[in-house]
Amino acid sequence: MREIDALNYWEAQGSAYFRDLSMFGVLRDEVILRLLNEGRVLALDAGEALYTPGDPNDSFSIVLSGRLKSLMPRINGGWALARCHEPGEDAGFVAMIALREHRPTLTTAEVDSVVLEVSFDQFCLLHLVDPAAFGLMLINLAGGMARGVLSMAVVMAEQGRHLHKSYRLEREWRRERNS
Repeated sequence: MREIDALNYWEAQGSAYFRDLSMFGVLRDEVILRLLNEGRVLALDAGEALYTPGDPNDSFSIVLSGRLKSLMPRINGGWALARCHEPGEDAGFVAMIALREHRPTLTTAEVDSVVLEVSFDQFCLLHLVDPAAFGLMLINLAGGMARGVLSMAVVMAEQGRHLHKSYRLEREWRRERNS
């Protein structure tokens, strides 16, 4: 992971690129530039970790390009896919806003990626300096959280359907065996 110059990245992509990202779509250019300049723009190679479980949880990231995935450690070992992060989406906001001291997930770049890291302090300062921009950004972050919750609900409903089907098949099998 390496830090890259925010202004060079802005100029290379152009302001229209940033407005096409869901997190920034309604924000003024000067707000996006302030976030870029006050945050850290980081380039990750495919497979490189952005966060690991236990890392300090004092920031979140916005995917500017590429794709990330977050994996949650399973109790019995191994990893479960928790979320995929596309350009314009956040990574790490939910844990940060939940005031978790340490990161709960392993978040890695699936492909070469660029992210903007926004510290907790920077996020709070945006609230004081530009409440309207903060409100718009918070709506975008809440929308991302809502889409995540809805995706999890679909997965849970599907798992419940499969589990119910398995129990029904097992009951039928036991009835047939006991007949």
